[in-house]
Amino acid sequence: MLTTEQVKHAMCQLVVVLLKERRIHVAKQIVSRNQQEALARLREQMDVYGYQHKAAINTFQKDRLALSGKIGGMRDDVCICLQLACYFTQIEEQRAFDQHSKST
Repeated sequence: MLTTEQVKHAMCQLVVVLLKERRIHVAKQIVSRNQQEALARLREQMDVYGYQHKAAINTFQKDRLALSGKIGGMRDDVCICLQLACYFTQIEEQRAFDQHSKST
């Protein structure tokens, strides 16, 4: 799935808000071959994932902030999956709300 820089930042901000509002919860029972390993991976990736400063390579480029959890060989696929799920669920909820509002 292709995501723009704007969508990546919006996904991250949405998850931050949901976490602050305690609206994201991890079920005690998850579907995995190894539940403890899966939960440990989620916690590890969430601890490392965040904004990273990327310096411009030359004078024609700008410094930028990138979202990543790929530090020291680590991966961030679970964090990205969580963000995608929250973001696109929120978009669908907004569409349904808008359609309902138009029909009433």
